[in-house]
Amino acid sequence: MRLSHWITGIALVATVALSGCKEDGQAVGSNGSGSAVVAGLTVPSGTPIEVRVNDAISSKEAHVGDSWSGSVVNGPNGVPTGSVVRGTVTGAKPAKRGDRAMLDLGITSITVGDHQYAVHGGTESIIAGSPRARNLGAIAGSAAGGALIGKAVSGSNKGALIGAVVGGGIATGVVAASDGYQVLLKPGTELTFTTSEDVAVKY
Repeated sequence: MRLSHWITGIALVATVALSGCKEDGQAVGSNGSGSAVVAGLTVPSGTPIEVRVNDAISSKEAHVGDSWSGSVVNGPNGVPTGSVVRGTVTGAKPAKRGDRAMLDLGITSITVGDHQYAVHGGTESIIAGSPRARNLGAIAGSAAGGALIGKAVSGSNKGALIGAVVGGGIATGVVAASDGYQVLLKPGTELTFTTSEDVAVKY
């Protein structure tokens, strides 16, 4: 009888001890030292994060290592919209005779709540005159100027379209015959960065 009571007592103690534990560390508990274990998740390498850039960044003025800031527009679970993003210029080539300007950016950290996490990731290079640069509105040269000239001459949007075509042709000639045209990212430009390593995010 005593033996059965003893076994029952051990089972009860074990049950109470295990009730404070959660699988995979997903809940707040104790780590044995009296401090809290904070739940979290891992953002895997290769995760896309859409970021809105706060600063104007030009291939003419930028240098590798220059800092920039932005905010998350669309991120993975655990990285809410509006989280502060910090980054650097990882590549910059101003326009030169017969060549196109280029701009490369990378992210270095994201702040979630009170925590700043080191996050490494990059985006596709932005090359002056490329379809991507045009889609981003990152043109600083004759293509934009041509649209304004066409509209001023004809007083219509049709003239603006003609001017854009003419300006684009001029811009191509400028690249071949002079210093070319720059990449210019305006404040509010949205870029998609891809993480290059796993990031553990607490919440």
